[in-house]
Amino acid sequence: MTMRDARGWLLAGAMMMFGCAPAMAAAPNAEPGHPLAAQVERCFELRESRPAEAIAVAHAALSGTDLPAPEEIKLQTCLARASALTGDALTAIDAVDRVEVLLAASPQSPEFALRALSNAGAALQLAGDVPRALALYTRAFEAAEAGDSDIAQIKMLNNVGNIHSEELEAFDDALRIFARAQAIADKGGLSEPILSYNQGLNHLRAGREADARDAFAVALPQAEAIALGVVEQRARAELAALDATGLEALPTLVRIADAQRSDDPSGAAITLMRMSRLALDAGQAAQALAHARDAVGIARAGAFRIEYRDAMRAEVAALRALGQYEAALDVQQTLRDVEVRALRSQNLGTLAGLQARLEDRHSASELARLHEQRRVDALTQQHARKLRSAAIAGLGILVVLMLAFAWYQRRVNRRLYRLSSVDSLTRLLNRGAATHALRNMSNAAGGTARQVVFLLDVDYFKHSNDQHGHSTGDAILAEIAARLGTCCRPGDLVARWGGEEFLVACPALDLRGASDVAERLRTVVANTPFAFDGGQAVLSVSIGFACWPTAAAAGLARKERWREAVDLADRALYASKRGGRDAWTGLWCDGDVLDVKAVLRDPEGAIAAGDITAVSSRTPVQWRSSEPDSAAPGWQPRGTAADGGREPPAPR
Repeated sequence: MTMRDARGWLLAGAMMMFGCAPAMAAAPNAEPGHPLAAQVERCFELRESRPAEAIAVAHAALSGTDLPAPEEIKLQTCLARASALTGDALTAIDAVDRVEVLLAASPQSPEFALRALSNAGAALQLAGDVPRALALYTRAFEAAEAGDSDIAQIKMLNNVGNIHSEELEAFDDALRIFARAQAIADKGGLSEPILSYNQGLNHLRAGREADARDAFAVALPQAEAIALGVVEQRARAELAALDATGLEALPTLVRIADAQRSDDPSGAAITLMRMSRLALDAGQAAQALAHARDAVGIARAGAFRIEYRDAMRAEVAALRALGQYEAALDVQQTLRDVEVRALRSQNLGTLAGLQARLEDRHSASELARLHEQRRVDALTQQHARKLRSAAIAGLGILVVLMLAFAWYQRRVNRRLYRLSSVDSLTRLLNRGAATHALRNMSNAAGGTARQVVFLLDVDYFKHSNDQHGHSTGDAILAEIAARLGTCCRPGDLVARWGGEEFLVACPALDLRGASDVAERLRTVVANTPFAFDGGQAVLSVSIGFACWPTAAAAGLARKERWREAVDLADRALYASKRGGRDAWTGLWCDGDVLDVKAVLRDPEGAIAAGDITAVSSRTPVQWRSSEPDSAAPGWQPRGTAADGGREPPAPR
């Protein structure tokens, strides 16, 4: 599913599924001027050109009570398509779920069901749920066959051709499917700007720029004629980029991208990728990198899967041109992970089934006859074999049953292992599984780089729980876990260590690299508020980190050396708490540390002796705090020196 470099001309075909399904007209019995009917009509007028306004109209209409099922289905499909266009995948999927519930509870005519399923499938593909979109397309095509609708067949062929182009890179197959749809449109005198635009995208991906320009030149006046603003803007951008010599098209593309950011963020990301390609071809690699990263940010914020993938490829190309090969490798690794996840999610069997239904009926009938004849021949041969070798067949069945049982038991064991190693709230490794991973990491090869462990504790989390409720606290912990995963490398260990405490372990870091990781972990939590029903919360974390000692304490096995690193990181975490929180502190041992307990008791002495180095985002480091008279020996609070070591009140 890789888009062979081409190279900056990577387009997000899924986004262009808007308009690929027929719009749902108002109900036949809706009276002119009826408020609900007017709202439905207004929503469908706005969903392609101004999707944000269409969302507002849909929400206002759906807030009413006792809506008739057909009108609610129309509003939900409009809401799903418009939300997907603006990058709100969750709202789009929720709206599609509601459409399916309403169709099951209130069966509609085949024509109505066709329109609803087509719109719902297009919204799901925009939202990135391709397998489920294919299932709805299959149901929609069944309705199209029942109603013998030319326009419905065009839309379905357009949808499936687009999937062949962008998901499978089967450009010639997509070309044949688009040509079949175009033949139906030409025969009926139908103008389909989306079909022309998607044909241009397919030519562009295949490297046929002249054919692509011809297709975009056809799509532009078609879109202008029906005021389909989103397609019009995209076609203008494509033509400007194709006709450009050097950087002359950049001012035009900048204006188009700025106009697209609000109503068509996916289109803005695509336009920025065109700008990156033009800048790179003109030798302006730094400018190309800026445009590519802007596109990555827009695509990631809008959860546009295809645009995100293509923008990262543009970023890799710019980084390579700048000679920043290590950064390019990191982005390439992230890109590979994204593509592998997307590949696994595709339901190719469903796509094959849908493609088969699009074949000529005569060919399908002949294929069915051949399959039936083959089945009869196979049954005859099987019967003959059974008569000749019943004993062998019985033994084979026994072997199959044994293999099936072994496979089932292995699957159950794997599931039990997953359940025992994954934290149910955050979906991170739990403490037991993390301990096993740390043992393996401690056996890694040495060198100038070291294995480093980070302990993170959420500041004032109990106060946040008391103020907003435990369910909000759980949601915040899950969000923190997700954020930590985004700023860690593949191969790094991220786990929930207990309560509101997390553990991150990274192989092959020097002191500078460990400090950079600690700062990323701090800012990914502190810089963005946590939204929840009723408001938002601003939280921070205190972080302590330490590297594995180069020599273990007496009696401590080599594979258990990670425990000393965790103890040192915990001591550094206390210092971050005492220093005012929202900070990180690290302990780094450059030589042999034979008595880690002595370092834990007196880190200042160990630092002065040169056994260990301390770094922190907030200086001076507060290693000690005033000990109250009633404190037990070895008392180590997480308070600050200013408050006598007691936990201060949480900020209001």
